Order: sequence, then structure tokens, then C-alpha cells
Amino acid sequence: MLRARGVPVGPSLLRAALGLGPGPRPGRAASGARGQGWLQPAGYDTGVKVYNSLTGRKDPLIVSGADTASWYSCGPTVYDHAHLGHACSYVRFDIIRRILTRVFGCNVIMVMGITDVDDKIIKRANEMNVSPASLANLYEEDFKQDMAALKVLPPTVYLRVTENIPQIIAFIERIIANGHAYSTAKGNVYFDLQSRGDRYGKLVGVAPAPVGETGHSDKRHASDFALWKAAKPREPSWASPWGAGRPGWHTECSTIASLVFGSRLDIHSGGIDLAFPHHENEIAQCEVFHQCQQWGNYFLHSGHLHMKGKEEKMSKSLKNYVTIKDFLSTASPDVFRLFCLRSSYSRGLQRRRHARGQASAPCRGRLRGGRSGLHEGAAGGRPRPGGRAVGEAGPHQGGRAGGVGGRLRHAGGGGRRHGPGSPREQTAEGGRRGCRWSQEPRRVRCHRVLRGAVL
Repeated sequence: MLRARGVPVGPSLLRAALGLGPGPRPGRAASGARGQGWLQPAGYDTGVKVYNSLTGRKDPLIVSGADTASWYSCGPTVYDHAHLGHACSYVRFDIIRRILTRVFGCNVIMVMGITDVDDKIIKRANEMNVSPASLANLYEEDFKQDMAALKVLPPTVYLRVTENIPQIIAFIERIIANGHAYSTAKGNVYFDLQSRGDRYGKLVGVAPAPVGETGHSDKRHASDFALWKAAKPREPSWASPWGAGRPGWHTECSTIASLVFGSRLDIHSGGIDLAFPHHENEIAQCEVFHQCQQWGNYFLHSGHLHMKGKEEKMSKSLKNYVTIKDFLSTASPDVFRLFCLRSSYSRGLQRRRHARGQASAPCRGRLRGGRSGLHEGAAGGRPRPGGRAVGEAGPHQGGRAGGVGGRLRHAGGGGRRHGPGSPREQTAEGGRRGCRWSQEPRRVRCHRVLRGAVL
């Protein structure tokens, strides 16, 4: 059972309600290092360039639908409170989503998967002497409250892993039928990475490990990953053709994204730590499942929030994290959102000790300046001289626009149709059928970005 913002819906009804049809045929191939063979999609040119992890460069964001982007976001594994490292990633992508919708008039259909069955959930539930399901429900609601407190827009639909087990089993069965996975006598199912050959490694250029010893595992090759895990005592499990068990982590997201968007996904996002092996394995599964050359067109990865230096990321395993609730008990969500704009979304951010108070004053000043500029701009007046907006070069920026804009650029000519079809009409009002970006003074444009990104 699927849930659209908490309301149960069926898969077919969801696709019909979202108006999703088959994507267009791919366009021309693009050259590049790890992006060798990347196909620039045919469709609607949003007028934006984004840094694409598949190519290692900024590419024009061309979406499959008529000014509508399909976006899958990896959601949380709900076993504990979310921390600022998680917040940084979700806020950055929320800012990009708002800019796409509010500035460039591109409608975004976003699906977020909730991992509510996992080794970490089971371990934590045992420690707390509660059921894994009740623990997952508790921290799922906690996560949603944190996102609301940070002003992160909810996705179009949340999909839980445990509510889509039949679909996951069917997904695995097709991969086996297509010759890219195998079951074992122990009841496990593994993806055969050797069957992908040099097609594996699109994101990070990593080839499958050489065939070698697998130790005590029942894998054929050491690099094969689990699609289905055989049941263990006192763990959640579901019946399957291979025996009782539960899905592998990489299969969960692949199935959920394919369930809604089919064989053509515009945008896939997550933290940089998910690029390998998680997203790399998603690509491998979906391309053999759909038997397509390119499943996801744009992969956006957020850099880490670092502690004490570039080498130490904020992490629960390192016990150096600050929960979102603790941070917001003494700071404004607007301050944090502006902090996230200080670096390109694909780069890391530094959080130094005692830096929060030092950063709050300039952030509040910039926010006040942006708001005053918006009000005066709406009234026909000129923005105040001191009201510098997000993305506008300051004294220490060397004349360069900073923040998320460092990886998100207006490419000009928004609303162009690539591939079959005529150019789309642009309206003077800059609504969903066009963009008035080029018709406004630079300062007013920056204020509009601030409004869309922060307010």
C-alpha cells in the first residue's frame, strides 16, 4: 500500500493521478570521463544547469515531461533521530526544488523512500526491547517533524519499504529472469555483477571486483550484492519464492523509484556517501530490470557536513553529531538554510566549534535584507542598498555568486523543447509555461531566489 502524504493509494492510481506516462526516447550521447556514454535526454529544457554526478560536470536539466520533473530522493533509515548532516542534504535539495518550481516554473513530482526495515532498525529495536515496526514508526514521524521545522517541503509521496514487499519480490523475479541475478540454497538472492561487465561503475568509475574467494558466503563472486536476504531468527520476514526473508537495501529504492516513474527517471538525489555502492547498484538493477541503456538522467549528490576539518564528517558512528532538534532549540531554521547556501550543494560544509553564533548575525542580516527587498520590489520600489541577496557577490567572494548557485546555473532559453515537438510558449508573467528570469534586474532575481529558497 502506498501513501500520498499519509493517504493510502494504490500503485496504478498513484501513477494515473500523477499523470505519468512513458518517457521520451533518449537524445544524443555526451562525451566525458565517467560520463562516457551518457545520453542527454530529449524533452523539456528547464533553463537550468545542474552538476550531474554521472558526468562530473554541469549539464542542462532536460526533463521528460512537459515542464514536469520526476525526482526520487533517498529517504532516511528510521532508527534514530536525524542530525545536522542529514538536514544539510535535505535542505540543499529542498532549495533546488523550490528554485525549479518557484523561479523556473518547473513542476516537480518527488518520491521519497522510507527504509523501515534494516539491520540498524532491528539492532536498535532489540536494544530498546520494542518491535522494529514500532521503532520505525516512531522515528519516521520524528523525521517528518524535523523536516517541517526546517521548512523542507514534503515530497509528493512517501513510500515505505514494508508496504511494497510484493512489488520488490516481483522486481527481483524479473532481474533473475533477465539473467542478472541468482538464488542460493540458503534462500538468498544476489545480483551477478559480472553480468554487467563494463556497464557497471557509471557514477564513480568502479569496476566489479575480480572473481575470487567469497569466504563463507554463498555468493558466486565477492562483489555480488544481496537482493533478498534469507530470514534470521527473531527478525522481520516475508514469504517469497526463495523462502522467508526481507529485501536487500539497494533493491528497496530501485523498486520504489521504478514503481512510480518506470524506466525513465529525471533526477535522483542523496548524500555523497550514497553514490557508491548504493546508487551505483540501483543503476545496475534498474537498467537490467527495464532493459534500458540509461535509467536515471541526473544524479545530484550533496557534500558532507564536516566536523573539525575536511576529513571528519558528521556521523552517528563517530559520535560527533548534533540532532536537528538540539540545534533548533537555540537557532532559527532560516539561519541553517542560509548556512547551507554558503557552498555548492555538491561540496562539503565546515561546522566549527562555536561557529553557530558567529554565523547567525550575518545570516539574519542577509535574510532581513532579502525580505525588505522583496517587499519593496513588490511595491515598485528599489531594494535597499544594504540588502544583499543570496547568490550576489560580496566583498570576499571575488565577484562570484556563491552558495547553491555554484552548482545550479540559469542556462538561458528556459522552456526550450529538445527532441520532437515545437518550442513552448513563454508568458510575460513567468508562470509554469515560461520563465521571466531574463526580464528582471539582477538584484530582483536574487531576491526572488531568496524567497523561493528560504521563505
